[in-house]
Amino acid sequence: MNLLAFALTLLYWVDPHPEAPLAHAAMKQWEAASEGKLIVKAVDKEDDAELRFRWLNPQYRGLYGSSIAKMVKGKLVHDLVINGTMANEEKDPLLAATILFLTCVHESGHALGLQHTRDFADIMYSFEYGGDLQEYFARYRRQLQSREDFKKVSPVAKGDAAQLRAILDKRMRSETRSGGGAPNP
Repeated sequence: MNLLAFALTLLYWVDPHPEAPLAHAAMKQWEAASEGKLIVKAVDKEDDAELRFRWLNPQYRGLYGSSIAKMVKGKLVHDLVINGTMANEEKDPLLAATILFLTCVHESGHALGLQHTRDFADIMYSFEYGGDLQEYFARYRRQLQSREDFKKVSPVAKGDAAQLRAILDKRMRSETRSGGGAPNP
């Protein structure tokens, strides 16, 4: 189940970490892609969040990240586990940050309800379909001059944005039909 089945304002929390600004930038990219249909708001308390970014223990090796849905005190919560060890690029620190940022965007996309795609241009692309993993990250990296560019250069492709807006439109129609009134503030 995705978080947008319940709300159009999404509360998220980011575990304190040197790379936490990348998670915040990822959420802002989804908000921008929604064309005003989704509001994301960072909260200070983990328990108040519907989506929670966690940084994996540096000893772990494996996946770049994952989105884990669970019920917590009767509320659907998605824990996004981001593996910072996968982005060990000493020669190009901006490439390392790119890998973490794109992982944050991809995993938060799952929490929003987006599915994997076959389109290599999409942030929701799945490497189960093949593709050049290094080029996937490098093509975004080539658009960046500094970390500030994570706020400016969207990794959300047209297919991703269309998928997000379809989810949001369905939610808004459901709110209207059920008499639920305006989406939550």
